[in-house]
Amino acid sequence: MTITDMARMMMNADRYQCGGTQPKYPNGAAVSHPDAPDDGLDITGMTAADRKIVSVSKEAEQTVRDMALEDMKKYYGMSGPDGNNLGNFIKSYYKQIPPSDRANASWTLQQMHREEVYRLYDFVRSRIPGWEIGQKFDTSILDEYQQGVDVKA
Repeated sequence: MTITDMARMMMNADRYQCGGTQPKYPNGAAVSHPDAPDDGLDITGMTAADRKIVSVSKEAEQTVRDMALEDMKKYYGMSGPDGNNLGNFIKSYYKQIPPSDRANASWTLQQMHREEVYRLYDFVRSRIPGWEIGQKFDTSILDEYQQGVDVKA
């Protein structure tokens, strides 16, 4: 019996235990339970074009930038042992805003974090040519870093 045969057998067993095949939804999207509370994060049917940058609080923006800088200092660009600090922060933040803005606010904060991370990578590489993510370096060079400012010109 090959590994493919075993995987197929396990999938069939799962289908049997679930009471049949899983229903097909449009565009392969999952549909939440009809009795689930609307927390504003249902992105069923959303495409990349539906996402938009929305305004978030200055405190949230600063927190996201600080998280990126802290990960660079402590873990040299890698995520820490928790690995989900950003997700946990966003989850706590979106509860403070209206449900209609939550999905876009979450996406906005993720984009801000991502942009800051890339700025940090570029900054470190401008000071240490050939540096790779995760490679240790003297973090005192980050004292010169200005958040939100691109190094590339």
